[in-house]
Amino acid sequence: MKRSALLRYFILAFFIVSHTYILNAQKSQYTDSQLKKIEGSLTELPGNSDKIETLLKLSDWYEENYYKAKELQKAFDYANEALLLSQNLHSDIYAGKCYLQLSMLYQLSNDYVMLESSARKAIALLAKTNHRDDLAESWVMIWSAKMLTKAPEKERLVPIYNALALFKSTGNNERICDCYKEISEIYLSFRDFPNARINLEKAMLFYKKSNLQKKRFSPVYDDVINLRSKTYLQQNELKSAAFLRNSMIIFLVLLIIILGLLYKSFKFKKKTNNVLEIQQNLITQKNTTLENLVAEKEWLLREIHHRVKNNLHMVVGLLASQIEYLKNEQAIEAINDSQNRIHTMSLIHQKLYQSENLSIINMPSYLFELAEYLKDSYNIEKSIHFSLDIDNFDLPLSHSIPIGLIFNEAVTNSIKYAFPNSKNGKINIALKQKDDHKYVLTFQDNGIGLAPEFDPYNNPSLGIKLMYGLSDDINGKFTIMNENGTKICLEFTFNDSKS
Repeated sequence: MKRSALLRYFILAFFIVSHTYILNAQKSQYTDSQLKKIEGSLTELPGNSDKIETLLKLSDWYEENYYKAKELQKAFDYANEALLLSQNLHSDIYAGKCYLQLSMLYQLSNDYVMLESSARKAIALLAKTNHRDDLAESWVMIWSAKMLTKAPEKERLVPIYNALALFKSTGNNERICDCYKEISEIYLSFRDFPNARINLEKAMLFYKKSNLQKKRFSPVYDDVINLRSKTYLQQNELKSAAFLRNSMIIFLVLLIIILGLLYKSFKFKKKTNNVLEIQQNLITQKNTTLENLVAEKEWLLREIHHRVKNNLHMVVGLLASQIEYLKNEQAIEAINDSQNRIHTMSLIHQKLYQSENLSIINMPSYLFELAEYLKDSYNIEKSIHFSLDIDNFDLPLSHSIPIGLIFNEAVTNSIKYAFPNSKNGKINIALKQKDDHKYVLTFQDNGIGLAPEFDPYNNPSLGIKLMYGLSDDINGKFTIMNENGTKICLEFTFNDSKS
């Protein structure tokens, strides 16, 4: 028997089971004498639900002889007449049942397009009612259409699973086991043996719950299942043997290839050992030369920092000598400020000269030393107290020099102008590392604060302009304000990966 014919056989068997269920739900059928009598009195029946049920029973009776064209046509005629009457009565229940009946008739006449169309119309109408068994049977007809048109696996499984869920909601164990049996058949057709076995076992379980005998599994179905199981088992055994044989052949081929490659590699390695040894000697010589060059460049760079520091100290000395010949207080003060600024930069080069890394400055060490220098420079002794809170991190020259100069200007301004009485002065300095590569430098004194007319954006002071300019050099945000004294804040961003 061909596969398509066998498939049609199983679908027809399932259809007969479905139809038997519906017939039982509609109670008894007519005898031949009753049939003639009912057909003769149809015109006298009122157009209500009783007439619809009578028409559907007549359609069922003629449907049993579907192999006769005239009988099947009469079944269609009565079903369509019942549908028209249901639509006139605006009855979703009976219209849905009529479409379900028509879908069954279209299946018998091999019109699969109309089969699915009628079933979907039945679903749309019955979904509005509580007739879930009829709704489930409509999904069964959708499954039948998908099976007969050889739709993909998912399209076959969805409608039968929908029908199964509805039958479960009504507790219809007999139809539940029928659905599980057909789901098993779908999985079996796609060679999914585990799912096929699981669903078949569920079908057997519900058959037992329904108190039905195993005779519901037709002998043909049992024979096909057994035959397919044996065939698949034999095929699996043959495939296993073929897989084992092919694996052994592949293993032997790979082993020969590997041995050949190992031998070739051994010969090649033996021939190239001398070349590699020569190359290794050359590399060692080049590495030694590069190490010497690096050491020499580090020494030269260190020497440059040392000489820059000495030159800056010389400039500071020259400025100190120049002060001896000046009598103008403003000029002397300007030279002193310049000395502090030059010393700030000189201290950077001294730190680089003394450190192992010639490109970065440790900020706590640098700022603490700069603060001590400014205290000594202005001879403030204990009249002004310094409080430094500096996080431990390093910055390159591009940031450490501007920060050092801003530090010098801010501290110098506090020392010179914030404490006219030179008593109980306090300067808090903090440099904190935040998230996202952000840093904040803060100066806070408890002095007299800024004058009311002070304008930070239009100020002739060189120190203020210098701090704004240095902040721009590192793309920082500089602010100065009154807050229990004078508060200066510099926020900037520095990413190590970009340095």
